[in-house]
Amino acid sequence: MEKKKKEFRLGMFHKFTLVILVSGLVPMLILTTVLFRTMLVQYRQVITDTYQQAVISVGSRIDNMLSAYNTITKMPYYYNFSFQENAMNYMTFDNFRQIVYGIGYAPETMEEERKSDMEGFLRNLMSTDYYITAAHFIGKDLNGNEISFHVNVWGNYFYTLDPFYEAVDREHTDQSSRDMMLYPIHRHNYLSGSYSTEVFTVARNYYDLRGSIQDMNYVGTLYLDIDARKVSSLIDSVDFLRDEKLYVLWPDGTCFYSNQPEAIGQKLDRESMSNEPGMMLLQAPSSEYGVETVVEIDTKTAFAPIQNLYRIMYLLLALSIAALAAGSVFFSRKLTGPLTEMMQQMKRVETGDFDISLPASRRDEIGVLSDRFNQMSAALKTYINKSYVAQIKQNEAELTALKSQIYPHFLYNTLEIIRMTALENEDTQVSSMIEALSEQIHYVIGPVKDLVPLRKEVEIVGKYVFLLNCRIQGNIQFEVLTNHLDTLMVPKLILQPIVENAYIHGIKPKGGKGRIFMETSRTEGNLEISIMDDGVGMDEEQLTQMKKLLAGDAIGIKDEYNWKSIGLKNVHDRIRYLYGEEYGVKVTSSPGFGTIVRLLLPLMEGENTYDQNDYRRR
Repeated sequence: MEKKKKEFRLGMFHKFTLVILVSGLVPMLILTTVLFRTMLVQYRQVITDTYQQAVISVGSRIDNMLSAYNTITKMPYYYNFSFQENAMNYMTFDNFRQIVYGIGYAPETMEEERKSDMEGFLRNLMSTDYYITAAHFIGKDLNGNEISFHVNVWGNYFYTLDPFYEAVDREHTDQSSRDMMLYPIHRHNYLSGSYSTEVFTVARNYYDLRGSIQDMNYVGTLYLDIDARKVSSLIDSVDFLRDEKLYVLWPDGTCFYSNQPEAIGQKLDRESMSNEPGMMLLQAPSSEYGVETVVEIDTKTAFAPIQNLYRIMYLLLALSIAALAAGSVFFSRKLTGPLTEMMQQMKRVETGDFDISLPASRRDEIGVLSDRFNQMSAALKTYINKSYVAQIKQNEAELTALKSQIYPHFLYNTLEIIRMTALENEDTQVSSMIEALSEQIHYVIGPVKDLVPLRKEVEIVGKYVFLLNCRIQGNIQFEVLTNHLDTLMVPKLILQPIVENAYIHGIKPKGGKGRIFMETSRTEGNLEISIMDDGVGMDEEQLTQMKKLLAGDAIGIKDEYNWKSIGLKNVHDRIRYLYGEEYGVKVTSSPGFGTIVRLLLPLMEGENTYDQNDYRRR
C-alpha cells in the first residue's frame, strides 16, 4: 500500500511539470488572449444592451406619464364634480357645457358665478397630479365670444396671456382633433409673479356630447401646464452617465424635451445625429402618442472602463505567466489546477447550470472526486426537473379550482335577484329575466374555451345589467367606449365580476343609480380594459385593503359574516396564472368620484371563430 502511494505522488509531479514546462506556456498565452478578447466583446455588448434597456425604460416611463395625463384630460367625460359645499347636484359634462354657455345663471350674476364654477372645476383637475401647475379653459359662449378661465397652484393672477397663447399656438389650434395634444417645454412666465418655471402643456378639445359622433359641436379646449421636473424625475431615476444627450421627439423630429435646452422646440435630423464620429445613437420604440426617446452617447466615455480593463487584463496575464513558470514545481505539489477547475464548476452549479461534467478518467483521488461531482450534478438536475413539472401541475390544478369557484358565486347572486323580483312583481318580467339568466348559465357552464371574443363578454355583462335593472328599476347605465370587439380575444368571464362589484360596492351605497363605462387601449403588445364607475369610491384605507387582497393568497376579504371581493380576486389570479405575474388587475379610486378597475392582458387578436350555438340550450 505504501508503495502505491509513493508511485502515485511521483506520477502526478512529473505529469504536471511536463505540461507546464513543455507545452503549457504558449497554449495558455494564446487561449487566454482569445478568451480575454471574447469576454471584452461580450462586456461591450452588455454595456450597449444596458444603455438600450435604460433608453427603453425612459421611453416607457414617458409613455406611462402621457397615458396618465391623457386619462386626466378625459375626466370631465366620466366623473362628477360638486363645487358647492353640501350640494346634492353633481356636475356632469352637460352641466359643464351649461356653465361655459352661461345657461341657468341669473343675468346679473352670471359672469361671477360662471367664473367661480369653472375655476373650481379647474382646481379639481389640478388636484389629481402634484406636477400640474396651472389649468386653462378657452372656449366660446353662445354668442361666439371667446371666454377663458385660468388657475394656478400659486394663486397668482395672469397678467398677460400672450406668452401662453404663443406657447400653445392658440391661433392654429385644431378644433377637430379628438386626441390629446402636446406642446413643448416653455417658461411659465405669464403669471403676475416672477415665476419662470419650465413647463410643458397637454390639451384636449371638448365637445357637446348631445350631438352625433360625426357632428359634435366644439365647446372649448382644456390646457394643463405640467412642471417639466416631472419628465426630469423620470429620467433621473434611470442610471445613465453624465454626458448623454437625451431627446424626446415628435414623429416629425421636433424636440419636445431634452437635457440640452437649446434643442427644445427644434427639428432634429436623426441621420446626421447617428453619423457623428465617436457617437452612438440609441432609441426606444415609438409610443402610441408618437413620442420617440433618443439618447446620444459618447463612446469614448461609455467604453472607457473597457480600455482600462484591457490594460489590466494583459498586465495580469503577464504576471500570471511569470508566476506560473517560476513556481511550476510548487504548484505541481499542491495540485491546485484540478481543484481550481472543480471549484469553477461548482460555481456554475450554484447558478443553476447542471449540464456540466468533470473528466473522471483519472485513477487517483481527483478522479474519484470528479466522478462523485458528476453524479451529484446529474442527481440535482433530475430532482429540479421533477419539482418543476410538479409545480406546473400544481398551477394547473389551482387554475381549475379558481374557475370552478366563481361559478356558484355568480349563479347565487343572479338567482337571488330573480327571486326578489318574483316576490315583488307578479308579472311576465320574470320570464325575460329567466331567459337572460339561461344565456348566462350556458355561457358559464358550456363548452370549455380558453379564449372568447370580447364582444361575447360584453354581451354577457349586458344580460347581467338587464337583470340588475329589472330589480332596481333601470337605474344602471352601462356604456362600452371601444371598437374591435370581434377581433380582441380575452379569457372567459372576466368582466361580469368587475361590473358586479362596481354596482354593489360603488353605485348601490350612493342610492343605486349610476353609470358604468368600459374602454380598451393597446400599448406595447398588451391590452388594457378599463371599467369605470361613478360610485362612492374608496378611501385610502379601503384601497390599501384591496391592494393587499390582490397581492395576497386569500380568496377574498372576510367580514363578520361573509366573504367579499371574491370575484375581483378570482379574475386577478386567473389572469396571472394564465399569462404571468406582470399581468392582472389594478384598482384606483377617489372618494366621491368613483373607481377604475384596469385589467392588463397580452394583446390577442384573431378571427372570430366563436360559435353562438356552443352556449345555447341543445
